Amino acid sequence: MLTSLILSAFLTLTAPPATPPVAPSIPDAVFVAEMPKDAKSAAWVKKNAKQGDTVVFEAKIGGRGEPFIKNRASFMVADRSLKSCNEIEGDTCAKPWDYCCETPESKKLNMLMVQVVDSNGKLLKCEAKGVHGLEPLALVVIEGVVTATDDKGNCMIDAKKIWVKPAPKAA
Repeated sequence: MLTSLILSAFLTLTAPPATPPVAPSIPDAVFVAEMPKDAKSAAWVKKNAKQGDTVVFEAKIGGRGEPFIKNRASFMVADRSLKSCNEIEGDTCAKPWDYCCETPESKKLNMLMVQVVDSNGKLLKCEAKGVHGLEPLALVVIEGVVTATDDKGNCMIDAKKIWVKPAPKAA
């Protein structure tokens, strides 16, 4: 009897089960159905844009074997002027989005990073790969703000809007 009372009191005093936390994700509002107008090339942004500039540009997701940063809403993009390996006749590269046939200098001039941040400017800690069609070689048009550039050729864009044309399916 005493054991039943103690167990009953314990069950009454314990907190209800906590609701599991909602996994962070890129807000749906970032993805737009209409392609932003007047897009420049990624190469143009890399050459001309300065920190704080608002830019609109088009690019393909890629630039290395894994263009997405694990557990972060961030990915690398390449200027459309670069040829991915699947655009080179006879090339059988397993990861055509790595642009391994391009020179290091060409990659430096034509690639940049895109990230999605929260209202405090912090990088979202969630996967970008697979969200709303974000996959290697998908065409994207990004509207965002240049948040970092340096003399080593690095350039970071905080995306405010992303339009995605899915990557072509392999034959």
